[in-house]
Amino acid sequence: MPDRDRKSEKSNATQTRFEWSFLHPRFWGLWFFLALLRLLVFLPLPVLHVMGRAIGRLFHRVNDKRRGIAGINIALCFPELSEEKQQQLVIGHFEAYGASIFDLAIGWWASSRRLYRLTTVHGMEKYQQLIDQGQNVVLLTGHLITVDLCGQYISPYNPGVTMMKPLKNPVLNWMMYRGRIRNENIVVNRDQGMRPMIRFVRKGYTGYFMPDEDFGAKASVFAPFFGVQSWTVTSLSMMARLGNATVLPVFMYSLPRGKGYELYIDPALEHFPSGDDVLDATIMNQALEKGIRRMPEMYAWTFKLFKTRPPGEEAPY
Repeated sequence: MPDRDRKSEKSNATQTRFEWSFLHPRFWGLWFFLALLRLLVFLPLPVLHVMGRAIGRLFHRVNDKRRGIAGINIALCFPELSEEKQQQLVIGHFEAYGASIFDLAIGWWASSRRLYRLTTVHGMEKYQQLIDQGQNVVLLTGHLITVDLCGQYISPYNPGVTMMKPLKNPVLNWMMYRGRIRNENIVVNRDQGMRPMIRFVRKGYTGYFMPDEDFGAKASVFAPFFGVQSWTVTSLSMMARLGNATVLPVFMYSLPRGKGYELYIDPALEHFPSGDDVLDATIMNQALEKGIRRMPEMYAWTFKLFKTRPPGEEAPY
């Protein structure tokens, strides 16, 4: 797409600008934390992850609500594990979550050269071939805690478009938005629905889509996810059909002890969309489950994944 066309399209996307109100004293603590994070990002990744894992263990101890949600989700999704192993996975998730604070900082401020040096990639040739052929692509991923870093790694190959729910804190919302639009990426407000994102995909932007959260949306069906019936959005099928796009599952993992990152681009979803919403949702969930099982502690287990239940069932939370 010519640069002037990209600029024209970007003007139609969500725009978040710096406001002088961000300097209000109630935000000074956050600004101090962000400044400290900006300095710490220059440290070696193993050092950052030691600090991050300690933060995660503290968060595990003090946040009863999120610890409880994670425990319920992991018990439902991994019934084959002993209770001790399940609790180890809960703790491992919180440690990874703490380390992800610094992973996010690398996505915001580090150079692409540093990110590429730290990352081992599997399957990039699949994506590159589709882009070179001029095909529209949607990258399917889940709410892994490295989701922003994954977007930053891939975007230099072709600018992307993703959706974002505005955060309540305006300073953090601005920082998150600013980080996600690096490398000519586009961010669409989730409240605008699917149409803007589909329009950008049709224009040649790579869609970067995370459909694994229970939004309670009407355009959803029940489909198995880790063997549990999950209220699953049908948006991916619509995007692939209307955007004339190939869907590639993509997952990025932060390796233990700060050894770097590993990115997988899995084979394209076959016969997708099929025209059957339940079948499509099942195929999508299977692809997500495969990616999550590679390194389950990286997944956002603190979400209420199964809050919408089939008739007669109570929510587990």
